[in-house]
Amino acid sequence: MRYSDLLYIIPSVALIWYWLDGMPCKEMARRAGKIACNEAGVLFLDDSVAINKVRLRRNESGQISLYRLYHFEFTNNGEQRSHGEVHIMGKRVVETNMDAYRI
Repeated sequence: MRYSDLLYIIPSVALIWYWLDGMPCKEMARRAGKIACNEAGVLFLDDSVAINKVRLRRNESGQISLYRLYHFEFTNNGEQRSHGEVHIMGKRVVETNMDAYRI
């Protein structure tokens, strides 16, 4: 194997790993957003979340882990869209936030 082959193989493997590792996290974020909306009595829109940030951060035990921030939209009256976010550290949901909305 030549050195130039590694220049293609290593990034390809990293990209595939990142995609496969992110699929369960996206599903966790979608579920967490849906639960937060159900608890607040609002409608989770589009049944989806979108990733906004990916960073390396230290978790509560001091180990470096992937931090992902997902955004979602919801409505309480069917007219105005509001935003929410789900914070995931590693494979765990650590926080869910929703914009203030009018009742």
